[in-house]
Amino acid sequence: MDYIPGTVEPRIAQLTVTAPRYVTVAVFAPLRTTFDYLYPADCPIPLTIGCRVIVPFGRGPRPGIVVALAQHSAIEPARLKPILEVIDPTPTIGPDLFGLAQWAADYYHHPLGEVFEMMLPGRLRTQRAVTAKAAAHWSLTPAGHQSLTATLGSRQRAVLEYARAADLTPPALAALPFDARRVVRDLTARGWLDQHLSPSTAVLPSLVDHARFLALNPTQQASFEEIKRHAAHYRAFVLHGVTGSGKTEIYLQLIREVIANGGQALVLIPEIGLTEQLVSRFRERFGNRVAVVHSGLSERSRVLAWQQANTQVIQVLLGTRSAVWMPLPTLRLIVVDEEHDLSYKQQDGMRYSARDVAVVRAHRAEIPVVLGSATPSLESLANCEKGKYGYLEMQTRAGDASLPTIKTVDIRGLVLRAGVSEPLDRAITACLARGEQALLFLNRRGYAPIALCHQCGWIATCARCDARLVVHKSRARLICHHCGTERRLDAQLPGHPCGAGGDFVHLGLGTEQLEAAIEAAYPGRRIARIDRDTMTTPRQLDAMFAQIRAREVDILIGTQMIAKGHDFAHVTLVGVIDADSRLMANDFRAEEKFAQLVAQVAGRAGRTTQHGVVLIQTHHPHHPIFETLTSHRYLDFARRALAERAAAELPPSHVLAMVRAEATDRARPLEFLREIAAVLRTRIPPTVILGGPIPAPMEKRIGKFHANLMLTAPDRSRLTRALSTLVAIIEQSPNAKRVRWQLDIDAQEGI
Repeated sequence: MDYIPGTVEPRIAQLTVTAPRYVTVAVFAPLRTTFDYLYPADCPIPLTIGCRVIVPFGRGPRPGIVVALAQHSAIEPARLKPILEVIDPTPTIGPDLFGLAQWAADYYHHPLGEVFEMMLPGRLRTQRAVTAKAAAHWSLTPAGHQSLTATLGSRQRAVLEYARAADLTPPALAALPFDARRVVRDLTARGWLDQHLSPSTAVLPSLVDHARFLALNPTQQASFEEIKRHAAHYRAFVLHGVTGSGKTEIYLQLIREVIANGGQALVLIPEIGLTEQLVSRFRERFGNRVAVVHSGLSERSRVLAWQQANTQVIQVLLGTRSAVWMPLPTLRLIVVDEEHDLSYKQQDGMRYSARDVAVVRAHRAEIPVVLGSATPSLESLANCEKGKYGYLEMQTRAGDASLPTIKTVDIRGLVLRAGVSEPLDRAITACLARGEQALLFLNRRGYAPIALCHQCGWIATCARCDARLVVHKSRARLICHHCGTERRLDAQLPGHPCGAGGDFVHLGLGTEQLEAAIEAAYPGRRIARIDRDTMTTPRQLDAMFAQIRAREVDILIGTQMIAKGHDFAHVTLVGVIDADSRLMANDFRAEEKFAQLVAQVAGRAGRTTQHGVVLIQTHHPHHPIFETLTSHRYLDFARRALAERAAAELPPSHVLAMVRAEATDRARPLEFLREIAAVLRTRIPPTVILGGPIPAPMEKRIGKFHANLMLTAPDRSRLTRALSTLVAIIEQSPNAKRVRWQLDIDAQEGI
């Protein structure tokens, strides 16, 4: 994103009137307009901008948000109905989020009512706030403090150490990488913990454990001071620090300053899998002033976190993409960790980028925002070159750790055993002999990506998607990774000429097959696999990470779930098994994504005093990208990639949007987009280029056919005007109801 608006007045006027007669409401519905209603004369609660109401709408009542109060309406009073119910005595959407929602509706060309709906937890879309119940919390007793000097079990010590820093609460117990409830009951029975009951929204003591903060090295200190210097106004910073350079410590010390001044901080992370380690570090420093929000929480937990943030019970909110919409009345700092990660881009509904929304929110609130990454996105680096963002660089690791040695392994002509070459095999053997841990990265789950009939050459494909069924041998299933369709391995598949007499062979390599081969090659060694098949809940993932840190694993095999953010002190060898499949992907961002992924996974090696080695297996060792990766010169790669994008008139030098259409009939999406494109070409300037329409890279997915129309322009204003024209054309088209269509602004996938 390259457009940061100034502070603007809301699109819908907020009038100050003594006796309003009409209420304008953004109804929670997919309609790009607002609706007027009568202000009830007997309204028991004074209406205000941003509060929730229930209104008559279509076939039944619907909730919505009040966006204006007025004495006049363009609609005849006799045609208007009164609102049915006022839910809130005070605004649910405060002024800061109200303006942000209007910006988002404009920028992403999305219905305002749906933006408001998306900003609220599920229960708050239709119900009153959840009443807080009395919640248990536990404090350390003098006897418990004394017990810390004795010999304890690892789980007992973990609970007591946490209680020494801050009172234990149910969310804190849930963040521990084991079931802590039984341990807490035992420690309470021993008299080492004291149980108390208090409302879960009660204000907690502001506890900051200053003893746990680390001294910053000169590079860290310089970045910290530069960001702190802008604490009172907006400034966006790209904090480009190599893996292990200590970016998190800078975040923590900036947040300490925010808390000391009575403010709140928002920290965005890309995935649930990164929460456990970060939550532990944040709660060690800030105790119960930290709340966590992600999709794995119950609906009730999300509502309570929303309330605690809104009432300033908590001062630090740590969360995934949707946390960017949480109410934080005294927000003073936003941090976006791993800012380059594609997980920040919503892929359905309003396709917003949480990173970009965070920057706009910081701009509107006049506060700093820090975009941290070892491999910054080209969009962010382009904004640094233009002077829109500040650039801070940390190219050395913190403490005594050094950057790993990165080498390519030319596997042309080599014998591969389940994808492992002889040079990598020797490196694994040597690593294990030293008592260290090895990590093997393969970003493809399952046993094999192809099931082929040896008799006739037929390949098993999904009936609902243009995709091959993936072999999952341990489950004896063929599974589509796009729609979830499953078939038994021995099932007679539709369309297979050989029928039940087929002789299937499995081609290609997945993590399940790699795990079996490694277990056979290194008997007696402890092997662990982390992918979406083995780790189905955050608790499982947390327990596995605890085992790795406790050195209960010798060889770790995994997908991109282990590529970023995790600190494994004893991993000294990283092997990238199949680099070429990612490098040769059909996507103009393929090289950028490849460089980011490889640099991130390489960063897992040698994060302490033990030196790390990274071996990248490839058939293309002379590809220019490897020269920059092996010498840790990501910025050189980025400069070259930015120049190539500019020459090709692609983002970030140009701005881009996609119109995506889908239907159960193959012809309809293309017919619809062709009709729209034909009209649009007559109404936009030649500087706005239309690409397509063409079938999507995967045309059939989950039983529907997909097509795309791409728009590019040299600047944001021209694209925005073209998209406004586009939406008007679509809404006038009778064929728009025959397809499902969406706008994807700053699209990242399927181009």
